[in-house]
Amino acid sequence: MARSMHPKGEGLEGRRVLLWHWGKEGAGAKFSGALARGLRDLPGTEIAISAATSSDLARDISGCTDLPLQSVKIFEGNKASLSGKIAAGFALLGLPRIGAEFSGAMKEFRPDVALCAFQSIWDLAALPVLRRAASRFVLVLHDAEPHPGDRYPMRSAVMGWEVKTADALIALSDHVAKEAVRLYDFPADRIYTVPHGAFTFGQEIIVPRRFPINRPFKLLFFGRIVAYKGLGLLLDAYRILLSQGWSFELSIVGAGDLSPYQDALKNLVGVTIRNGWVDDTEISDALVDADAVVLPYIEASQSGVAASAFSAALPVIATPVGGLVEQVTDGETGLIANAVSAQALADTIMRLVASPKLYERCSRGALEHARVALDWGVIARRVGGIIDEIARRPRRGAAE
Repeated sequence: MARSMHPKGEGLEGRRVLLWHWGKEGAGAKFSGALARGLRDLPGTEIAISAATSSDLARDISGCTDLPLQSVKIFEGNKASLSGKIAAGFALLGLPRIGAEFSGAMKEFRPDVALCAFQSIWDLAALPVLRRAASRFVLVLHDAEPHPGDRYPMRSAVMGWEVKTADALIALSDHVAKEAVRLYDFPADRIYTVPHGAFTFGQEIIVPRRFPINRPFKLLFFGRIVAYKGLGLLLDAYRILLSQGWSFELSIVGAGDLSPYQDALKNLVGVTIRNGWVDDTEISDALVDADAVVLPYIEASQSGVAASAFSAALPVIATPVGGLVEQVTDGETGLIANAVSAQALADTIMRLVASPKLYERCSRGALEHARVALDWGVIARRVGGIIDEIARRPRRGAAE
């Protein structure tokens, strides 16, 4: 352990939370760190963190002396490379060790609630410990099942086992909450819906946007490039927009395989691509430069990209799938297309571009929504209330 996980105040009335996320990098680390700091700031809250060694979360928390950190060695390397994949495979042999280290953290910190902020396959090591523990186990359920392209048997099995073990779920959209009931027969009275908090990038002072004039309107596709996020749909919509003589630019920023989209990209003018891992500064630059963010998803639970766009005062244009229709308030924080098609997406983009007043209203609404409803202090207070309620209830399956 990097720092002692012993509670700061013996006998202190309040809540003790052991929050963990064992992924190496990405949105899971940012979500976990933001939630941990929000919970830390709640009166009477003792919180400790368990994170993978050399992970983004461990680096983020390492400078917070009031957030005790357990550093758990998972594997070294980048899973995007062959050597990283091999290292990750061999690391599964270390699950008993990871479980023993997690058990030690549970015994030392004695939490009221163990909170998994973001799932990973390594959580398999924690499940036997959680089944035996007196502490309640709360799982933040970002997705009810893996997205198309992210599904493989082991991942799906671990997700199912983890949901089955949990005493309560925090879903980030009503869509995911309903899917948890449908897929796992999870009791609805133990599922709580809390929205995805808004991430901020960079130090710029954000103000509502003015409608751009005398230049192309700049669209941004940001995030992992995987099939369910519908980049092909957006490229087809962009081609329709250009064919109508309107002036647009499109930025594609994110890691993933672009080979399926090479034909669609041919002869498209005004498209810039940043294909690869991007840091916070690059994300900030992309958001500052854009006029609107497009989520052309084929399937969705909810989107951290939408919350990030709102915090940058960017309207979001989204397809009508999953939890996106909950996140984006049509005409107030962005627009929802009326169908999952290239033509519907192009028409919706044009609806925003055709009305400067609508654009500026959505920009103001997006920023206000991020600051009021999606602030991590607000999110943490809601999660803290859920933790208090679950800590008072018996383990799931026991008589209430």
